[in-house]
This record gives sequence, structure tokens and C-alpha cells, in this order.
Amino acid sequence: MKEVLLSDLLAGALSRESELPLQRQIYEIVRRGVLDHTLVAGQRLPSSRALAEELGISRITISLAYDRLIAESYLTAREGSGTFVEHTGERPLAAPSPETAARQRLGLSTRGEVTGGGTGGLGQHTGAFVPGIADATLFPFHVWKRLLSRHLGKSNLALAGYSKDGAGFVPLREAIANYLRISRSVVCQPEQVILTAGTHQSIDLCARLLADTGDAALVESPCHWAFPPLLTAAGIRVQPAHVDEGGLNLSASKVPKRARLVISSPSHQYPTGVVMPLARRLELLQAARASGLWIIEDDYDSEFRYDGAPIPSLQGLDTDGRVIYMGTFSKTMFAGLRMSYMVVPEHIAHAFSNACARIYRPGHLHLQAALADFMNDGHFSQNIKRMRLEYAERQRLLREELLRQVGPMVELSQARAGLHVYARLSPQVSASQLVAHAQAENIVLGLPHFLPDHAQGDRNAVVLGYGGVPGSQIPAGVERFARALDRASSPAPAARPRRRRAAA
Repeated sequence: MKEVLLSDLLAGALSRESELPLQRQIYEIVRRGVLDHTLVAGQRLPSSRALAEELGISRITISLAYDRLIAESYLTAREGSGTFVEHTGERPLAAPSPETAARQRLGLSTRGEVTGGGTGGLGQHTGAFVPGIADATLFPFHVWKRLLSRHLGKSNLALAGYSKDGAGFVPLREAIANYLRISRSVVCQPEQVILTAGTHQSIDLCARLLADTGDAALVESPCHWAFPPLLTAAGIRVQPAHVDEGGLNLSASKVPKRARLVISSPSHQYPTGVVMPLARRLELLQAARASGLWIIEDDYDSEFRYDGAPIPSLQGLDTDGRVIYMGTFSKTMFAGLRMSYMVVPEHIAHAFSNACARIYRPGHLHLQAALADFMNDGHFSQNIKRMRLEYAERQRLLREELLRQVGPMVELSQARAGLHVYARLSPQVSASQLVAHAQAENIVLGLPHFLPDHAQGDRNAVVLGYGGVPGSQIPAGVERFARALDRASSPAPAARPRRRRAAA
């Protein structure tokens, strides 16, 4: 191959009008010339001084480009001899043809296709009627800012590093344990509390530590959209568990071989809102004992119950140490905090703590310290009381407006709790069409997530959240919902008959 003069190569390609600096242009041109063998391996390049004179540019510009190319092994400098093109292989690194690229393109694994596909959650985080969203505008950020500032700075450098204990900041775990014993009848010690970066991480940790690849998990159907991909990403087979008016019904579900996990929200099933009665809870615990199952109790919003005291936890009834209790601060504080917790049986607490340290390398200690103060100083319970009244009024208003403007077209869930209502639709309304028409009305509705093998239950329903919409905006939101419902229930216009073409 004939050697190409670098000055000629650069002179024909450099542009002083380009937004890219000359130094970067020289680097890119020489780099590409080395990779595609336009510049031959072993070829001696002109000195920075000589090249600068030939091109009429600053020597420092050439020198800096050479230095970077030498550092990245495209060129090599030999003391007393000059700068040479480095050897990069016998064949040039040419771009493949489109056909070859399409044939050779590496794709995701089967597990990656499941994990990376599908929905990633709702993109909108406020307004009518986004499900599962707490109203951050009413959170006492002035108090939170003051507490957070208390733990930021050089006087608290220990909080700026990694957590020494994978389970999290001990004072916060103590505050959570005290709170759960009183408010949720959870039986626990601080050592059993494991802090995580959200419920997604809690599920991921349980899947990794409690089941092996190929084991199965029974998940309520319908369920939260995130549970199936999280479990699948950990190599767990997901099977639907039947949900009726009493919540998860294990006896009516097909329990697969190698079943290890059961995920349930007994105090306020998501999204149907049904509450599991005591008899069913005891049956679930007995069945788990007989089949050797772990029960993961998702207690995502039980602080907000409006027709009486919150329902006691399933974990408080467990005498076998087989219930993992999950809670979150996303509903009681604000979603962006990304902090949740688990209560695990004593005999596996150390393993969970070690796993957190080894897999996730947790930090955010200043946030955990501020949250411990927020709870211990009484701000947490005050905020819950205040928001419980606010959300109760919003749910009451939403139910009244739906009854007034929509009537029997929807059947609402009866549970007076949480941040959403479950609305079953009349047969003449398609849930997917309603969601599309609602979007045109600038409102967001959630579709319940049913598992592929789901056989029972009514799929024709939507989820309406009221946590992120002020009460003053609910009547107008229901009015837009009613218009969308009216269009979704109207029969499609009949297609006009096609005229027959006359015979030639």
C-alpha cells in the first residue's frame, strides 16, 4: 500500500468554518486513517513543527492531537526517531454493509427482551387521574430541607460515604420498627429492617435470595405492572394467582412445581382494592407452610384508610418466619425519595444485609439520617394524618362526581383506602378505547395489568388515581372522563357498502 502524506490527508479534510476545533478534527482524521489503513502501520509522520508550517496552523494544536493519539495507541513516539503509525492488525476496521450489519447485529437475551420491553410506567406524574401518585405539593419541604441540612457538611463526613451496614442507617431502622409495631401490628426488631431504593429493589432482592433460576412465583392477577419483569429478570417464572372478592385465593390458583414465592397485597389489593379477610389470611399462611412458600406482603399504601383503623399486617400473624413485609415512603412522603424497606425474618436478616452491601453498595446516608429525624420528631405521623384527611375528601368527591356524571356506566371498588379507585366498565365499553379517548381529553387512566395466563376475573376495568389531582379539579376531570366514556361506548359508524364495479 502506498503511503499517504499526512499533510495532504489533513489539508483536504480540515475545515476552519466547522464548529469542531481543529485539534479534534486532526485527531479524528488521523484516528480514522489508522483504523482503515489509509495511514500505513510503521509510517513515519511529520514532526509537529513541520506539519504546522505546511498547514498554516498552530504547532500546539498539532502537538495536542499527537499526544492524544499516542496516549490511545494509534501512534507511537520513538525517542530520537519521530512519530510513527502504530500496528492495528492485518485487516482494516471497515464499516460492514447494511445487510451484513443487520445479520450480525447482537441482540438482547431472552430475559433482556422481557425486561427491556413493555411499559416503563406512566410518564405523567400528576393530574387527573394518574394512579398511585402522592401529592408532593402538600409535603412540608421546608421541614425536610432543614432536617436534611442538619446532616450535610464536613461535620458529618461519615454520612458522605458508603453504609457500613448494608441494611441501612441504624437510627432510621429503629424508627421504622417502632412505627410498624404500633401502626401496622408488625412484629419486628430494628435488625430485621432492610432499607432499599424502592419497592423494585425490594422485589429484586427477594427474588435473588429466596428463589433459584427456574423457580416459580405466584403473583396476583391483576397486579402492579413492575412485578413480572422484575421477577423474570431474576430468572423466576411468573404464574398468575386468582383474585376474588376476598383477595388472593391460593386454593383456586394453580400452584406450579418449584413454586417458591407468593406476592400479595392483602390489606388493599392492587389494583382491585379488595381486602383479604382474616380467615383467608390464615388459610394463606397455612398453605405456605404446607408448600414451603415465601410470602411477600406488599403493604404499599395501608396508611391511608378512610373508614376505620388500618388493617393489621399479614406479617403480624406469621408464626413460621415465612412472610417478608414490604413498605414504602413513596406514598407517605414523595415518590422521588426512592426509599423503601422490608422486614425479614430474623434468621435471614444478616444474609439480606450482606446481599445489599455486595450487590447494591447502598449509600444516601444523609437522606436516611434526615428521615430518621423526620419520624422521631413527629413530622412523619403529622403528615400522614394531614394527608389522610385530604385524600379521604378527594376520594369522596371523586365517587360523588362519578355517580352524578356517569352513573351505572362504571362500578367502583368498595374499599375506602389508598390513592386510587378501581372502576369496572359496562360491557358496551372497551377499556383500551376508553383510555385512548381519555388521553384525547388530557386525562390519564391506568389499565390493570393481567398476567398472560390469567383465566378468571373481569379484564374490562380502569384505574383512576386521585392522589395527584387537587379536589377543586376533580369535577372538571370527571366531566372529561364522562365525555371519553360516552365516545368509547358509542357504536362505531357503519361502513358504507362498496359499490360493485360494472362488468367490462
